[in-house]
Amino acid sequence: MYVIYKYNNIDKELNKFYYKNSSYMKYLRGKNMSKDLLRNIYMKIRHVNDVSVNNFVDSTSGYEATGVQFGVLRNIPLEGTITMSELTDKVQCAASNMTTIIRRMEKQELVATFKNSSDKRQTLVSITEKGIGVRSKMDIAYQKFLFDMYGVLSEEEQQTLYKLLAKIEDNLN
Repeated sequence: MYVIYKYNNIDKELNKFYYKNSSYMKYLRGKNMSKDLLRNIYMKIRHVNDVSVNNFVDSTSGYEATGVQFGVLRNIPLEGTITMSELTDKVQCAASNMTTIIRRMEKQELVATFKNSSDKRQTLVSITEKGIGVRSKMDIAYQKFLFDMYGVLSEEEQQTLYKLLAKIEDNLN
């Protein structure tokens, strides 16, 4: 009985919200959007993300690097170096997290680090031969993962999906 009462109260609160924000709801209707459609879009994006993350983890397990480490390896040039700050920006993670990840990868001999001779404040990162080998092996699994997840879409549909997701992402910022 309590659950039904609680559900009805939530429903009443939602109706109050929609009533108070009726001009917003009219705006949505004018844009041919319904609260149900927006919720369904949200749920679909959330589900696709969850499945995608799980499939990525599954496809990159069993290698000498984690999925996160693979993402870092992919952003280190095969020849030359990259600064820790550049790598942090490319991978889009916190500097402290990147430091921890790189230290572990260095212990695994996937990368090497050293100070920049012209600017001792900068740490440079390079990929080792072992790192190149691991990256190459994992890249095959990664490409298969991408194809399995998104290969159902034609190239035109992939472009459209990318543009739509970019539009949503731009709106978030």
